[in-house]
Amino acid sequence: MVQQIAVAFQPNLRRGSVVLGGEPHVVHCHYYNHFLQTSIEDAESLYPVEEVLVWTAQEIGHSLFRRLFAEQGVHTAEQRKAWVEAVYSTCGFGKVSLQNLSAEGGEVRTPYEHYAYTYAATFPPRPKGKRGVAYFSQGYLAGAIEAIYDLPLGSIGSEQIACLTQGDPEVAWRFYRLSTPLPLQPSVGEGQPEEGDLFQPPNTRVPMAQIRDAVLGLPLTPDPETGLIEAFGVVLTRLPGNYYSLISERHLARMEALIGPEARLLVLDMLIESGHVCAFNTLGGIMQSAEWDAVVRPYLDTPEDWIYGIAACLPAIGWGLVQCTHTPSPQACQVTLTNWYESTAIAALRSHTLDHSPFARGLFAGVLALIYTAGIHKERLTFDGQLYRKLFQEKRTYTGEFIQSRLRGEASDTVRMQAA
Repeated sequence: MVQQIAVAFQPNLRRGSVVLGGEPHVVHCHYYNHFLQTSIEDAESLYPVEEVLVWTAQEIGHSLFRRLFAEQGVHTAEQRKAWVEAVYSTCGFGKVSLQNLSAEGGEVRTPYEHYAYTYAATFPPRPKGKRGVAYFSQGYLAGAIEAIYDLPLGSIGSEQIACLTQGDPEVAWRFYRLSTPLPLQPSVGEGQPEEGDLFQPPNTRVPMAQIRDAVLGLPLTPDPETGLIEAFGVVLTRLPGNYYSLISERHLARMEALIGPEARLLVLDMLIESGHVCAFNTLGGIMQSAEWDAVVRPYLDTPEDWIYGIAACLPAIGWGLVQCTHTPSPQACQVTLTNWYESTAIAALRSHTLDHSPFARGLFAGVLALIYTAGIHKERLTFDGQLYRKLFQEKRTYTGEFIQSRLRGEASDTVRMQAA
């Protein structure tokens, strides 16, 4: 008899978070996932990037499943494997079977893994000799194996042995017990959370709470065959937000340690660019979706209403509460971020290199560019390379700066965007 498992995310309206197994989960698309990962992977000649990309996922996978198994009262290895498989697909990571694994490890093979499948379908082939792209799943599954067998964190090693991006018919990883554990740390979980109320701007018909609740109700269900989530014209994941936050922080720390202070501006610029990529693909896709037309667009009278509308969506995908406390204009927009997922994770670290969220700087500047420069509120756009270059590469039409940051010890996260 096949075990029916209902994986249920828990929204926290006062935080704008969505939690599973003690881990805040956020929705992102494959364009953002690949841009951030590839940008970090580009440093592979400078340091072993798998120590950031794989180990971070392993820490999170271990913490998540240890807590989830305890919450669900799941004790046997077979039951735990079934839960890992169900969570993996529900989150849009693909389809895996763990049935051949033991406490000593083993191999996992699949034709459907989010990073590998979408890379092979979207981008040119990788050069021969490049490693596979399924770093996140490699670490996540290693941590899951440790949790399944009640092993200490860091006791399972792993490697990618096949990938769709290298012409293989499937993705494969090998897992094995280590005699010396990896130097890993448990996940920060919900970090240093904040709470607040969803701000309702005056002088607008946009019903912020109603939109948030409608987006929370969207199923975002994976394809039953592939375990991939296709929506809004992109392929989505519900990935632990701490993963994005910590690989960004750890990459910056590694680069500064290796190269010096001059590396900081380069890495921050890359992280700002990741925000542009996300605004363009994920949020742009949402703003041209059938769901947007049904739930949000009937209330949009002005370009500023589009900013409020997308801000109402963000708590429902786990990013935190976004408040436009000043009326936006084509010249400037200021938002206060409560429980912004990057800040909440990084603030929980003993020490950190990031002193604000560069991703947020790029993201909200990108939203303004889509509305005021590209005119998404007036016509449907073609999201291609030509439009992206016009908005973000030939000239950045908007820039963002944090005027307050929790990561600098200040009271709140407040970012201001201005026309360039």
